Amino acid sequence: MKKVLSLIVLTLMLSNLPTEAHPRHYHGSCSSCVYVVRSDYSQQEQTFNNCKEHYLLSERTVNYYSNGTRRVFYNHTVFNADGSIFLDNCTDIKHLIYKNVHYFLARQGGVYRIINGKGELLSKRKYTTMYEISPNKLVVRVDKKYGIIDLNDNVIVPIKYKKFEFINADLFKTKLNGYWGMIDSSNNQVLKNEYDKIKPLYDTYLLKKQGEFGLADIDGNIILEAFNDSIRKLGEYIVVKNEKEYYIYDASGKKISDIGYKKIRLNRNTLEGLQKGGKWGYINKFGKKLTECKYDSNQLPDDNGCVVVCENDKCGIIKFY
Repeated sequence: MKKVLSLIVLTLMLSNLPTEAHPRHYHGSCSSCVYVVRSDYSQQEQTFNNCKEHYLLSERTVNYYSNGTRRVFYNHTVFNADGSIFLDNCTDIKHLIYKNVHYFLARQGGVYRIINGKGELLSKRKYTTMYEISPNKLVVRVDKKYGIIDLNDNVIVPIKYKKFEFINADLFKTKLNGYWGMIDSSNNQVLKNEYDKIKPLYDTYLLKKQGEFGLADIDGNIILEAFNDSIRKLGEYIVVKNEKEYYIYDASGKKISDIGYKKIRLNRNTLEGLQKGGKWGYINKFGKKLTECKYDSNQLPDDNGCVVVCENDKCGIIKFY
Protein backbone atom coordinates (compact mmCIF):
# COMPACT_ATOMS: atom_id res chain seq x y z
CA MET A 1 0.00 0.00 0.00
CA LYS A 2 1.29 3.39 -0.91
CA LYS A 3 2.31 5.76 1.81
CA VAL A 4 -0.48 8.23 2.59
CA LEU A 5 0.62 11.73 1.78
CA SER A 6 0.15 14.36 4.40
CA LEU A 7 -2.20 17.22 3.59
CA ILE A 8 -0.43 20.05 1.80
CA VAL A 9 -2.02 23.45 1.92
CA LEU A 10 -0.62 26.15 -0.32
CA THR A 11 -2.06 29.66 0.04
CA LEU A 12 -1.42 32.08 -2.75
CA MET A 13 -1.95 35.69 -1.73
CA LEU A 14 -2.31 38.04 -4.64
CA SER A 15 -0.57 40.83 -2.83
CA ASN A 16 2.58 38.74 -2.43
CA LEU A 17 2.82 37.65 -6.06
CA PRO A 18 4.15 39.52 -9.09
CA THR A 19 1.39 41.11 -11.08
CA GLU A 20 2.09 38.71 -13.94
CA ALA A 21 0.94 35.75 -11.82
CA HIS A 22 -2.66 36.99 -11.78
CA PRO A 23 -3.08 39.37 -14.72
CA ARG A 24 -6.25 41.43 -14.64
CA HIS A 25 -7.69 42.43 -17.98
CA TYR A 26 -9.93 45.45 -17.83
CA HIS A 27 -11.89 46.83 -20.74
CA GLY A 28 -12.58 50.47 -20.01
CA SER A 29 -14.32 50.91 -16.67
CA CYS A 30 -14.36 47.55 -14.86
CA SER A 31 -15.45 48.26 -11.30
CA SER A 32 -17.58 45.08 -11.39
CA CYS A 33 -14.84 42.70 -12.62
CA VAL A 34 -14.35 39.61 -10.43
CA TYR A 35 -10.90 38.10 -9.93
CA VAL A 36 -9.21 35.47 -7.76
CA VAL A 37 -7.98 36.88 -4.47
CA ARG A 38 -6.63 33.65 -2.96
CA SER A 39 -6.31 29.97 -3.86
CA ASP A 40 -6.03 27.13 -1.33
CA TYR A 41 -4.67 23.87 -2.71
CA SER A 42 -4.50 20.47 -1.04
CA GLN A 43 -3.93 16.89 -2.08
CA GLN A 44 -4.41 13.56 -0.39
CA GLU A 45 -3.60 9.97 -1.28
CA GLN A 46 -5.99 7.26 -0.12
CA THR A 47 -6.88 3.65 -0.75
CA PHE A 48 -10.17 2.15 -1.92
CA ASN A 49 -12.00 -0.28 0.34
CA ASN A 50 -11.13 -3.90 -0.41
CA CYS A 51 -8.97 -2.91 -3.36
CA LYS A 52 -5.23 -3.60 -3.53
CA GLU A 53 -4.85 -3.02 -7.26
CA HIS A 54 -5.56 0.73 -7.25
CA TYR A 55 -5.24 3.83 -5.08
CA LEU A 56 -6.47 7.40 -5.39
CA LEU A 57 -4.86 10.83 -5.41
CA SER A 58 -7.39 13.62 -4.83
CA GLU A 59 -6.58 17.29 -5.43
CA ARG A 60 -8.75 20.11 -4.14
CA THR A 61 -8.49 23.78 -5.07
CA VAL A 62 -10.59 26.49 -3.47
CA ASN A 63 -10.63 29.84 -5.25
CA TYR A 64 -11.73 32.92 -3.30
CA TYR A 65 -12.99 35.80 -5.44
CA SER A 66 -13.04 39.55 -5.05
CA ASN A 67 -16.84 39.61 -4.76
CA GLY A 68 -16.76 37.42 -1.63
CA THR A 69 -17.71 34.16 -3.33
CA ARG A 70 -15.68 30.98 -3.67
CA ARG A 71 -15.54 27.92 -5.92
CA VAL A 72 -14.20 24.46 -5.21
CA PHE A 73 -12.50 22.38 -7.90
CA TYR A 74 -11.63 18.68 -7.65
CA ASN A 75 -9.31 16.56 -9.69
CA HIS A 76 -8.92 12.84 -9.03
CA THR A 77 -6.33 10.45 -10.40
CA VAL A 78 -6.53 6.68 -9.98
CA PHE A 79 -3.20 4.84 -9.99
CA ASN A 80 -2.37 1.19 -10.46
CA ALA A 81 -0.48 -0.50 -7.64
CA ASP A 82 2.80 -0.06 -9.57
CA GLY A 83 2.32 3.73 -9.70
CA SER A 84 1.18 3.98 -13.32
CA ILE A 85 -1.93 6.02 -14.10
CA PHE A 86 -5.19 4.09 -14.45
CA LEU A 87 -7.62 7.06 -14.74
CA ASP A 88 -6.90 10.78 -14.68
CA ASN A 89 -8.64 14.15 -14.99
CA CYS A 90 -11.68 12.93 -13.07
CA THR A 91 -13.85 15.53 -11.36
CA ASP A 92 -15.80 12.75 -9.60
CA ILE A 93 -14.91 9.13 -8.93
CA LYS A 94 -16.62 6.23 -7.14
CA HIS A 95 -15.32 2.70 -6.65
CA LEU A 96 -17.79 -0.21 -6.47
CA ILE A 97 -17.48 -3.97 -6.10
CA TYR A 98 -20.21 -6.28 -7.36
CA LYS A 99 -19.81 -10.08 -7.46
CA ASN A 100 -16.04 -9.69 -6.92
CA VAL A 101 -15.69 -7.42 -9.97
CA HIS A 102 -14.31 -3.90 -9.45
CA TYR A 103 -16.00 -0.95 -11.16
CA PHE A 104 -15.26 2.76 -11.35
CA LEU A 105 -17.86 5.48 -12.00
CA ALA A 106 -15.72 8.30 -13.37
CA ARG A 107 -16.72 11.77 -14.49
CA GLN A 108 -14.38 13.10 -17.16
CA GLY A 109 -15.07 16.15 -19.30
CA GLY A 110 -18.57 16.47 -17.85
CA VAL A 111 -19.52 12.89 -18.81
CA TYR A 112 -19.84 9.84 -16.54
CA ARG A 113 -18.37 6.54 -17.66
CA ILE A 114 -18.29 3.01 -16.24
CA ILE A 115 -14.86 1.33 -16.29
CA ASN A 116 -14.10 -2.10 -14.87
CA GLY A 117 -10.99 -3.01 -12.90
CA LYS A 118 -9.22 -4.07 -16.10
CA GLY A 119 -9.62 -0.60 -17.59
CA GLU A 120 -12.34 -1.65 -20.05
CA LEU A 121 -14.95 0.99 -20.89
CA LEU A 122 -18.40 -0.53 -20.31
CA SER A 123 -20.70 2.44 -20.94
CA LYS A 124 -21.58 3.71 -24.40
CA ARG A 125 -23.85 6.66 -23.67
CA LYS A 126 -22.76 10.12 -22.50
CA TYR A 127 -24.30 10.26 -19.03
CA THR A 128 -24.47 13.63 -17.29
CA THR A 129 -25.75 12.12 -14.01
CA MET A 130 -24.90 8.77 -12.45
CA TYR A 131 -25.30 7.47 -8.91
CA GLU A 132 -25.81 4.11 -7.22
CA ILE A 133 -29.15 3.34 -5.56
CA SER A 134 -28.56 -0.35 -4.76
CA PRO A 135 -26.08 -3.05 -5.77
CA ASN A 136 -25.82 -3.19 -9.59
CA LYS A 137 -28.38 -0.41 -10.10
CA LEU A 138 -27.52 3.14 -11.15
CA VAL A 139 -29.76 6.13 -11.79
CA VAL A 140 -28.52 7.90 -14.92
CA ARG A 141 -29.39 10.96 -16.98
CA VAL A 142 -28.71 11.41 -20.67
CA ASP A 143 -30.23 13.94 -23.09
CA LYS A 144 -32.18 15.41 -20.15
CA LYS A 145 -33.98 12.11 -19.47
CA TYR A 146 -33.62 9.68 -16.56
CA GLY A 147 -33.60 5.91 -16.20
CA ILE A 148 -31.82 3.05 -14.42
CA ILE A 149 -29.01 0.86 -15.74
CA ASP A 150 -26.77 -1.86 -14.33
CA LEU A 151 -22.98 -1.78 -14.04
CA ASN A 152 -22.61 -3.30 -17.50
CA ASP A 153 -24.68 -0.52 -19.08
CA ASN A 154 -27.77 -2.69 -19.56
CA VAL A 155 -31.01 -0.70 -19.27
CA ILE A 156 -33.29 -1.73 -16.39
CA VAL A 157 -35.70 1.22 -16.42
CA PRO A 158 -36.00 2.93 -19.83
CA ILE A 159 -34.20 6.27 -20.04
CA LYS A 160 -37.28 8.32 -20.89
CA TYR A 161 -38.43 10.18 -17.79
CA LYS A 162 -38.31 13.97 -17.61
CA LYS A 163 -38.05 13.91 -13.81
CA PHE A 164 -36.95 11.12 -11.49
CA GLU A 165 -37.36 11.84 -7.78
CA PHE A 166 -36.01 9.53 -5.07
CA ILE A 167 -38.55 8.15 -2.57
CA ASN A 168 -36.50 5.21 -1.32
CA ALA A 169 -33.94 2.80 -2.76
CA ASP A 170 -36.66 0.92 -4.62
CA LEU A 171 -39.31 3.56 -5.36
CA PHE A 172 -39.23 6.69 -7.50
CA LYS A 173 -41.62 9.43 -8.48
CA THR A 174 -41.45 9.98 -12.23
CA LYS A 175 -42.71 12.55 -14.70
CA LEU A 176 -43.53 11.52 -18.26
CA ASN A 177 -45.40 13.54 -20.89
CA GLY A 178 -46.32 16.10 -18.23
CA TYR A 179 -47.86 13.64 -15.75
CA TRP A 180 -46.57 12.08 -12.53
CA GLY A 181 -46.42 8.42 -11.60
CA MET A 182 -44.37 5.96 -9.53
CA ILE A 183 -42.03 3.19 -10.58
CA ASP A 184 -39.79 0.77 -8.72
CA SER A 185 -36.14 0.10 -9.52
CA SER A 186 -37.01 -3.07 -11.45
CA ASN A 187 -39.25 -1.18 -13.90
CA ASN A 188 -42.54 -2.25 -12.32
CA GLN A 189 -45.17 0.47 -12.73
CA VAL A 190 -46.51 1.26 -9.27
CA LEU A 191 -48.64 4.23 -10.31
CA LYS A 192 -49.33 5.14 -13.91
CA ASN A 193 -48.11 8.51 -15.18
CA GLU A 194 -51.57 10.05 -15.16
CA TYR A 195 -51.55 12.39 -12.16
CA ASP A 196 -51.20 16.18 -12.15
CA LYS A 197 -49.60 15.99 -8.70
CA ILE A 198 -48.20 13.40 -6.29
CA LYS A 199 -47.39 14.97 -2.94
CA PRO A 200 -46.32 13.49 0.44
CA LEU A 201 -49.03 13.68 3.09
CA TYR A 202 -47.88 12.25 6.43
CA ASP A 203 -47.17 8.55 5.65
CA THR A 204 -49.22 8.62 2.44
CA TYR A 205 -49.20 10.34 -0.93
CA LEU A 206 -51.83 12.79 -2.10
CA LEU A 207 -52.86 12.16 -5.70
CA LYS A 208 -54.44 14.84 -7.88
CA LYS A 209 -56.03 14.02 -11.21
CA GLN A 210 -58.23 16.34 -13.25
CA GLY A 211 -59.19 18.37 -10.19
CA GLU A 212 -60.08 15.36 -8.03
CA PHE A 213 -58.06 13.75 -5.26
CA GLY A 214 -56.95 10.30 -4.19
CA LEU A 215 -54.60 8.70 -1.68
CA ALA A 216 -51.79 6.12 -1.92
CA ASP A 217 -49.85 4.46 0.88
CA ILE A 218 -46.11 4.83 1.46
CA ASP A 219 -45.41 2.01 -1.03
CA GLY A 220 -47.55 3.57 -3.74
CA ASN A 221 -50.55 1.26 -3.30
CA ILE A 222 -53.89 2.97 -3.94
CA ILE A 223 -55.97 3.64 -0.81
CA LEU A 224 -58.51 5.93 -2.47
CA GLU A 225 -58.96 6.47 -6.18
CA ALA A 226 -58.86 10.10 -7.34
CA PHE A 227 -62.61 10.68 -7.19
CA ASN A 228 -62.78 12.85 -4.06
CA ASP A 229 -63.54 16.57 -3.74
CA SER A 230 -60.61 17.31 -1.39
CA ILE A 231 -58.08 15.67 0.91
CA ARG A 232 -56.35 17.69 3.65
CA LYS A 233 -54.58 17.54 6.98
CA LEU A 234 -56.46 18.11 10.23
CA GLY A 235 -54.05 17.87 13.14
CA GLU A 236 -52.68 14.33 12.99
CA TYR A 237 -55.54 13.16 10.79
CA ILE A 238 -56.32 13.09 7.09
CA VAL A 239 -59.79 14.38 6.20
CA VAL A 240 -61.36 13.25 2.94
CA LYS A 241 -64.33 15.11 1.49
CA ASN A 242 -66.56 13.17 -0.86
CA GLU A 243 -70.03 14.24 -2.00
CA LYS A 244 -70.25 16.89 0.73
CA GLU A 245 -69.37 14.50 3.54
CA TYR A 246 -66.11 14.15 5.49
CA TYR A 247 -64.34 10.90 6.35
CA ILE A 248 -61.44 10.46 8.78
CA TYR A 249 -58.17 8.59 8.12
CA ASP A 250 -55.06 8.28 10.25
CA ALA A 251 -51.56 9.33 9.15
CA SER A 252 -50.94 5.97 7.42
CA GLY A 253 -54.17 6.18 5.41
CA LYS A 254 -56.20 3.78 7.52
CA LYS A 255 -59.86 4.71 7.76
CA ILE A 256 -60.77 5.22 11.41
CA SER A 257 -64.47 5.99 11.09
CA ASP A 258 -67.14 4.82 8.68
CA ILE A 259 -69.32 7.78 9.55
CA GLY A 260 -69.73 10.49 6.93
CA TYR A 261 -69.86 13.85 8.70
CA LYS A 262 -71.18 17.20 7.48
CA LYS A 263 -68.55 19.09 9.50
CA ILE A 264 -65.41 18.06 11.38
CA ARG A 265 -63.60 19.80 14.23
CA LEU A 266 -60.59 18.71 16.29
CA ASN A 267 -59.51 19.27 19.87
CA ARG A 268 -56.71 17.26 21.51
CA ASN A 269 -57.54 13.58 21.03
CA THR A 270 -61.23 14.13 20.34
CA LEU A 271 -62.88 14.64 16.98
CA GLU A 272 -66.29 16.18 16.74
CA GLY A 273 -68.54 15.60 13.75
CA LEU A 274 -71.88 16.90 12.57
CA GLN A 275 -73.79 14.02 11.01
CA LYS A 276 -76.84 14.16 8.80
CA GLY A 277 -79.80 15.79 10.42
CA GLY A 278 -77.73 18.50 12.10
CA LYS A 279 -76.77 16.39 15.12
CA TRP A 280 -73.29 16.26 16.68
CA GLY A 281 -71.34 13.33 18.03
CA TYR A 282 -67.79 12.51 19.15
CA ILE A 283 -65.14 9.91 18.30
CA ASN A 284 -61.57 9.44 19.58
CA LYS A 285 -58.32 9.25 17.61
CA PHE A 286 -58.70 5.49 17.13
CA GLY A 287 -62.11 5.83 15.52
CA LYS A 288 -63.93 4.62 18.62
CA LYS A 289 -67.38 6.18 18.80
CA LEU A 290 -67.60 8.10 22.07
CA THR A 291 -71.18 9.23 21.56
CA GLU A 292 -73.92 8.90 19.03
CA CYS A 293 -74.53 11.85 16.71
CA LYS A 294 -77.60 13.07 18.60
CA TYR A 295 -76.63 16.35 20.27
CA ASP A 296 -77.74 19.83 19.29
CA SER A 297 -74.63 21.55 20.77
CA ASN A 298 -71.24 21.62 19.10
CA GLN A 299 -68.80 22.48 21.88
CA LEU A 300 -65.31 20.99 22.13
CA PRO A 301 -63.90 19.50 25.37
CA ASP A 302 -62.30 21.89 27.85
CA ASP A 303 -58.92 21.43 29.58
CA ASN A 304 -60.45 18.84 31.89
CA GLY A 305 -61.88 16.82 29.01
CA CYS A 306 -65.44 17.91 29.74
CA VAL A 307 -67.99 19.11 27.21
CA VAL A 308 -71.49 20.52 27.60
CA VAL A 309 -73.96 18.74 25.34
CA CYS A 310 -77.60 19.51 24.71
CA GLU A 311 -80.32 17.22 23.46
CA ASN A 312 -83.97 18.18 23.02
CA ASP A 313 -83.46 21.40 24.99
CA LYS A 314 -81.83 19.50 27.88
CA CYS A 315 -78.14 19.95 28.66
CA GLY A 316 -75.56 17.94 30.54
CA ILE A 317 -71.81 17.37 30.85
CA ILE A 318 -69.80 14.51 29.36
CA LYS A 319 -66.24 13.83 30.48
CA PHE A 320 -64.06 12.22 27.82
CA TYR A 321 -60.63 12.11 29.54
